[in-house]
Amino acid sequence: MRFEQRRRPCGSGFTRDCVGEFTTAIAGEPAPTGPRRQRGAVLALVMILLVLLGILGCFAIQASTQQTRMASNHLASLQAFEAAENLLATAEARLTETPPSGWQSFGTGRYLIEHLGQTHQAAHMPENLPVILFRLTATAEERQARITLESVVAWPLSPDHGPARRILWRQLPGES
Repeated sequence: MRFEQRRRPCGSGFTRDCVGEFTTAIAGEPAPTGPRRQRGAVLALVMILLVLLGILGCFAIQASTQQTRMASNHLASLQAFEAAENLLATAEARLTETPPSGWQSFGTGRYLIEHLGQTHQAAHMPENLPVILFRLTATAEERQARITLESVVAWPLSPDHGPARRILWRQLPGES
């Protein structure tokens, strides 16, 4: 192997030995200088950037998956709520028949009709109007969501005061 010192242009454009700058040649080939010497640093920088972009991509996929699950759960909850409302309407329609005893299955849920008794002071009804009160409870399930609704219906004993009327409605807490 033969090492030799080469002269190269320094910042001023003249060929001379620059202070502290030597180029060596092995077997007649010059050692890499300038951009060729920095290729390893660029490769390392690109690899670090690719790893960071990969991690960022993983976080984006995870957030997207979480959003999809939340939207699916919300949709299931809304569908269960709608099914429970339909069950209440079905139970109200069946009040004209002999009310069944116990829970009745219908569609994706079930309902219960309970006889609460007779009163002359029902809310949202004319004063001193005798009515029979019924509590209707409907529970519907859609995938992982369960909704329970409850209503109280007043049935006037006098036929000239119209059909049964819902006087109270609520969603039971902790059921969605």
